Amino acid sequence: MSFIDLNKTLRGIRFRLTMVYSLCFGLFICLFAFIITREFSRSSQEDFDSALLNYAIDLSGQVDIETADFQAKLKLSEREGKKRFPFIEESTNYSIRSLEGEILNEGKHDHLQQKIPYNKELGKEARYTHRFHSIKEGKMKFRAVNLKIANNKGREIILQVSTPSNILDEQGKRIRLLNFSLIPIMILLSGIVSFIIASRALVPIKVITATVNSIAAKNLSLRLPEFETNDEFQELSLTFNHLLERLQKSFEAQEHFVANASHQLNTPLTIIKGELDVLESKGRSIEDHQKFNRSLREEIERMIELVKNLLLIARIEAGQEDSFRMGPVRIDEVITSTISRMQPKARDKNINIRFNMHEDLQIDDLIIDGERQLLGSMFENLLDNAIKYSPVGSRVSFDIARGEGIFVSVKDEGQGIKPSELKNILEKRFRRGAMTLMPGTGIGLSIVYKIAEHHKATISCEKLQPQGSLFKVQFAKQNS
Repeated sequence: MSFIDLNKTLRGIRFRLTMVYSLCFGLFICLFAFIITREFSRSSQEDFDSALLNYAIDLSGQVDIETADFQAKLKLSEREGKKRFPFIEESTNYSIRSLEGEILNEGKHDHLQQKIPYNKELGKEARYTHRFHSIKEGKMKFRAVNLKIANNKGREIILQVSTPSNILDEQGKRIRLLNFSLIPIMILLSGIVSFIIASRALVPIKVITATVNSIAAKNLSLRLPEFETNDEFQELSLTFNHLLERLQKSFEAQEHFVANASHQLNTPLTIIKGELDVLESKGRSIEDHQKFNRSLREEIERMIELVKNLLLIARIEAGQEDSFRMGPVRIDEVITSTISRMQPKARDKNINIRFNMHEDLQIDDLIIDGERQLLGSMFENLLDNAIKYSPVGSRVSFDIARGEGIFVSVKDEGQGIKPSELKNILEKRFRRGAMTLMPGTGIGLSIVYKIAEHHKATISCEKLQPQGSLFKVQFAKQNS
């Protein structure tokens, strides 16, 4: 591993997670070991004291208080000698004192008995039964118990029993040594395991990073794998995919706008340039100037309509929902407003526009969740197409009906769309094959479908017999 790779690893999130986990685990295990060691020492001391007290109680049964010398030698019976104590019985010493502290009898190591603390006042306490004391003699440590005993005549004495307690220190040293040797090994092993677990857990990050690095403007359709882990990685991949989807829409909207603009604006600009060249080629009469002005005005109006439609498509494709505020809209009002705006164009061709609403429709049925401007553009393009491709003196019908939602249909009496062309109706610049010489931008139906998709509506088209076309828009049933 090179220095760069090592530096990258040490600065990586895996190493930091490992260090944090190891530190937390180390603190926890040290605290746990401290509590266990302390509890073990306390429990061992209690067990040692209990055994020493029991030994003293057993030994007190051998004391003959009625004799003057209280038996010079005390020894457990053979049955009692079979018991096991956490100390060496041969190293245990005893002494017998009066309540005032006078030593009446002693064991083997008399000099140790002199060092056992004794409080004369304790012997006079009625509640006093036994007391424990610790003694240190050089490197040796002793534990002693003072036990008050009495005969049946009420005479009381103190039996003192002491034994070496270094075994408790040895046990404490062993458990501390065990902790000092095992805890570092446990922390090291936990660090290695946590590094391996962190490496496996962060595999989705590597996949996400590699995928994101491979995404460019040319392959924005590429998506991150959506991990079925129900955790932050799945949420992160979903967030990235939503971001990529928005970016793809924005790039595609930009590309479509540029492509549409370069394709559609080229023709009217070429026509305008040609008209101006012809106008400047030689002197023209007033009638010629008026003719050219009308032609230029038509081309400019066509460009204005084209730019408006291109911008509208760009906004829809870019997913700019904030610029279109959805809300309750009466669809019949939008249609009547659209028909009113398109009446002058219909009168130029002597076309009669009919608006029909089924009698069973209620006001609530006519209200949908939509955006008035977009719906107006959609119906305007449908009506404009119907007028454009209908013969002079014909009729165009707008119908509203109720079914699984609201149906809005636009029917004309033109040539209709060929069955072979129906599958291409969603293209960006669809023009009816027999009508390519008709004026228009060729993107009207694309706008219609984009707006219908934005409103979660479906749109269909069919050729009527003997002639005519029928476009039908179905809006989903509204929640009451």
